[in-house]
Amino acid sequence: MLFLSFVLTLSAFSYSKEFNELYNLYYMINTNKEGDLNAVIEKIKNGNYGNIEKQTYENLILLMDIYMNPKSKREAYKLLNDNINKNTPLLSEKDADYMSSVADVMSGAINYSSFNDVIKLSAKAGEIYDNALKVNANHFPSLLGKAILTAYSPEFVGGGIDKALPIFKKAESNAKEKWEKHIVYLWTSQAYFKNNDKANYDKYMKMSKDIFPEGAFIKNVIDMNNKGKGMFN
Repeated sequence: MLFLSFVLTLSAFSYSKEFNELYNLYYMINTNKEGDLNAVIEKIKNGNYGNIEKQTYENLILLMDIYMNPKSKREAYKLLNDNINKNTPLLSEKDADYMSSVADVMSGAINYSSFNDVIKLSAKAGEIYDNALKVNANHFPSLLGKAILTAYSPEFVGGGIDKALPIFKKAESNAKEKWEKHIVYLWTSQAYFKNNDKANYDKYMKMSKDIFPEGAFIKNVIDMNNKGKGMFN
C-alpha cells in the first residue's frame, strides 16, 4: 500500500511521456518540424487520459496554439476566458500539474485583458501557483510560472526581477527534462537582460541555446533582445 501511494504521488507530478515529447518538440521546432508537433498534439488529444490529466493537456495545448497560430486580441481573450470558466471552480486542488496549467492560462490571458482584469488574473494565478507549491514545493511548472508572474508584477505588490530570480533559481534546480532546462534558462536570461547583467544573460542564453539551437521560440527572443527589448521590458 505504501509503494502504491508512492507511485501515485510520483505520477501526479510528472507529465506523460507523450507530453514531455510534445514540449521538447514545441521548443525545438522550426517550420520544418511543425508536422511532427501537430502529430503529437493530435495523439495527446485522442489519448486515453483521466479527466484531470486530459484537462491539464487541453489547457496547455491551448496556450501553444495561441502562440503558434496568432489570433486577434479579442479572439485570444475569448478562447482563454472560456477555458478559465471551464476550470472554475478548479477540478482538483490536489493535482499540481493541473493547477499550474490553469494558472498558466490565467497568466496568458493577462496579455489580452483590461487593467482591472489584469489585477484579478494576476492575483488568482499567483494564488493557484502558491497552492500547487503547497502540494509539491518542488513542482517545476509552478515554480517557473510563479517566477515569470513575479518578474512581470510591479515591485509595490511584491514583484520585480530581484524577487523573481530566487524563484527562477529554484525552478532551475528542479528542471529535469530537456525542455524544462531550456525554458528556465531562457526565461532566466531575460531576467538578467532586464537587469542589464550581460555576463549572466550571455551565460543563460548560451545554456538555453545549446539545448535547442534551432527553435523558433528562442530565435524570436534573441531577435527581440538584439533590438534592445526583452521579455520583461
